[in-house]
Amino acid sequence: MSTDEMEEAARRVLEFARAALSPQRLGHSLRVAHLSRELCPRFGVEPGRGYLAGIAHDMMKASGDARLLEFASRDGEPISALEREKPALLHGRAAAVLLAEEFGVEDFSVLEAVRHHTFGAPGLDSLGKIVFVADKMEPGRESVPAELRSRVLSSGLDEMARLVLEDNLSYLESRGKAISPLTRAMLAETTNTGVRP
Repeated sequence: MSTDEMEEAARRVLEFARAALSPQRLGHSLRVAHLSRELCPRFGVEPGRGYLAGIAHDMMKASGDARLLEFASRDGEPISALEREKPALLHGRAAAVLLAEEFGVEDFSVLEAVRHHTFGAPGLDSLGKIVFVADKMEPGRESVPAELRSRVLSSGLDEMARLVLEDNLSYLESRGKAISPLTRAMLAETTNTGVRP
């Protein structure tokens, strides 16, 4: 995908997002896009890819359950019991399908970053980890302590992902929420490869 094609896709996705999302959700998506773009050069990723994945990651967030199930089922992966119980969790998978089918994005890395930004996944490449971290650490998330955000954003990439995953799991466990096996697998992977303090 050329730079011009990527910029055009991002422009069209932003137009779609402006129409589909609430102002709050659009603001979040823009902050994720900007943070992803900012982080990309540190980890050898073309910044435009980070912006595109960031602006697209939540574009199906306002869709109803039936539409989410319909789109997500087209990616060829099984829909888990957790996703069936709460179809809103499929918004990343649905957005990746929409990005490919309606916006012509074929960049595997961008599609995987969008697909897996909710739970994370083992084997995510640098862009996938960047978007996963940016989604949880963007500056508009007031629930994130400044100290944690600073520590995360000054770390290496695997350490960033590990810190975010540990924070997420702690939050979910404290509320008795179900945790995706993908999240646990990504934590195990980043714990084994990341540098512990």
